[in-house]
Amino acid sequence: MLQTINGRTAYVVEFDTMPELPITGLGLEHPYAVALTSAIEDGTVTEPGKYGIHVDRKDGQYVYNIFRIEE
Repeated sequence: MLQTINGRTAYVVEFDTMPELPITGLGLEHPYAVALTSAIEDGTVTEPGKYGIHVDRKDGQYVYNIFRIEE
């Protein structure tokens, strides 16, 4: 689900177990799925939880920032 967090639009995901890779998404969800897959593969996301994914497009490429949400 898209939410505004600290003035930025982020896609919020929550999972109880680590998802199977690659994560897929269609349309609007696609860049967020790619970002989450990359974050898991590179070790940024190492455990289940709730995360916000902010995606920007720069020079024709997607750039993401992913952060854990603590409630």
